[in-house]
Amino acid sequence: MNLLLLQGWVEPIDASSIDTSAINPSALEKLIENAAPSVQKLVFNIIVSIIIFLVGRKLISLLLKILNKFLSHVEMDIGVNKFLQAAARMLLYTLLVFMIVGQLGVNTASIVTILGAGGLAISMSLQGSLSNVAGGILILLMKPFKVGDFVSTPYGDGTVQAIGLVYTTLTTIDNRKLTIPNGELSNAAVFDASAMAERRLDTVVGISYDSDIRRAKEIMEGVYKSSPGFLPEKGVNVHVSSLGDSSVGIEGFGWVKGSEFLAAKWYVLENVKLAYDANGITIPFPQVDVHLDTAKGAESGQNRAQF
Repeated sequence: MNLLLLQGWVEPIDASSIDTSAINPSALEKLIENAAPSVQKLVFNIIVSIIIFLVGRKLISLLLKILNKFLSHVEMDIGVNKFLQAAARMLLYTLLVFMIVGQLGVNTASIVTILGAGGLAISMSLQGSLSNVAGGILILLMKPFKVGDFVSTPYGDGTVQAIGLVYTTLTTIDNRKLTIPNGELSNAAVFDASAMAERRLDTVVGISYDSDIRRAKEIMEGVYKSSPGFLPEKGVNVHVSSLGDSSVGIEGFGWVKGSEFLAAKWYVLENVKLAYDANGITIPFPQVDVHLDTAKGAESGQNRAQF
């Protein structure tokens, strides 16, 4: 029996001349027997891993539904709602993958080390952006202000148009767009002018010592009562607040609707001034009197002429 001819120069091999007595069938059987437990264990782990994946996927879906119902129940902002659900989904599926990999016998400690080092490098490079995201989450969760509120910040005043995970957008009074990083905004003092339905309007006007104080108080009280958004049930308080070097401070405060605070403030300031002028009540202002000695001036002029 010829087995093979290699490129025409290998001599034919007679199969009958091969000694098969050296082959031990029991060695092959023993090898198969030794490998059988490992194969069985691998097949078992694969089956268990598939079961873990199927059950884990169902469980993750159930947990995400529960989280969605909870966030909807507490009226969570849509941006935070989506972010938390995405983060929870990523975390749960990462945990599921680690369970499956561990079931298959892979050393997860090295994977965790690699992922930790990579996460640290990424977090260091994105430190500013991550702080803005953290600030956005705090703002959306704690709700120091909301969309539509008029706020005063160290970076400018305006109406809140959008609160994102990274930036908060305001529209200023002169209709400019102001974008503020959430990391800085969450650590700054913010005055929310729209948070309260009622606000107290304070006004201080200095009048001269020669003016009628009682009449000045009556005028200011009347202006307050006629201002837009005034709340009569809260009343008006007008009193002398200070006795300065050149003026008497007349202070008044009354309560107005929060939505009409600016209109009421502008109205009170303008009409108090007009009413004081009409009633002869003087509002003093700093003055500088300059006195010239004409005799010395004439003498110095003659000296310059003689020179």
